[in-house]
Amino acid sequence: MSESFDLAVIGGGPAGCSAAITAARLSLRVLLLEAGSFPRHKVCGEFISGEALNTLTDLVRERHFANAPRISQARIFLGNSRATLPVVPAAASISRYHLDAALWKSATAAGCVMRDRTRVSSVSPSRNGFRIQLDSEEIVTRTVINASGRWSRLATHTHAEQWIGLKGHFFEPHTGESCDLYFFEGGYCGVQPIGGGTVNTAAMVKPSMAKKLSSVFILNRDLNERSQSWRAAGDPVSTAPLFFRPPMTSHDGVLLAGDAAAFLDPFAGDGISIALHSGRMAVEALGHFFGGDCPLEEAVLQYGRAYGRLIQPALISAGRLRLLQHLPSTVRAAAVACLNVPWVAQAAVASTRVRADAS
Repeated sequence: MSESFDLAVIGGGPAGCSAAITAARLSLRVLLLEAGSFPRHKVCGEFISGEALNTLTDLVRERHFANAPRISQARIFLGNSRATLPVVPAAASISRYHLDAALWKSATAAGCVMRDRTRVSSVSPSRNGFRIQLDSEEIVTRTVINASGRWSRLATHTHAEQWIGLKGHFFEPHTGESCDLYFFEGGYCGVQPIGGGTVNTAAMVKPSMAKKLSSVFILNRDLNERSQSWRAAGDPVSTAPLFFRPPMTSHDGVLLAGDAAAFLDPFAGDGISIALHSGRMAVEALGHFFGGDCPLEEAVLQYGRAYGRLIQPALISAGRLRLLQHLPSTVRAAAVACLNVPWVAQAAVASTRVRADAS
């Protein structure tokens, strides 16, 4: 037996839930499929840019994160170079454990059919849309959004350089109020307060440099000194491989959102914002198809154009900024020093954000 839906969303993270909630509020019959279950810890900087907070509040529709720590500045530590950048509007620090659970709850309240612990075997075109094969059943749907992350087996990507992601929460005597980025050869580590006297540490590192957080800490002098006072607040988590690739917004008629479309350099701090916006934008494009204004093929193209206009510039800018750590030391020091100039810092941060006209 096959159950029929207007939209099937594969992946229950920020991008998938954003798409599912948006579609359900358009009175579409939505199925949300998630291979894992919630709540859960994930490797993430847990940094929600100020530009994304209104979108998150609209999706969750409650003052769920009103007391989350606010981040008003970022500090960069690169060799002997230092820079302090204002974060305007202020960001919020929200654990993925609570963020994903809140979004999942909101998707349920919006009327989506929710299926966790459900892995998708394949997606194939059919006469009236798509057939989704699960372990023991088949689903029929008019449209599909793949938000299953950067390792999605449902789209073909090419990628080269691979990285490891590591995350841990630690108690710190004085947590501060900034997001601190510690760069070193072969990667970087971000540290920020998440409330309750704890900090989140999230690192992206080449496998040849480190495979656990304790090995990461010693790669930066300032980070190593700071970490001496830390006490673990839980078990660390890791993920691999992380890799960068050109954005791809669709595959065989299936729209791609979040990390399934592209992976933003995490230090830029707008990854969750991009996930939320891309999920919503994908549904907005499909809305033209459901309204009878265009065929599905045109809706897919509309999403690709919107993604290229509103999101892809942030991906390009973040990639360019990441090249700073590969410059000769004297040039690198000068470049980091420039980030202490307020208008330069503001421009650098703004260049890595989703464009303002993303709804």
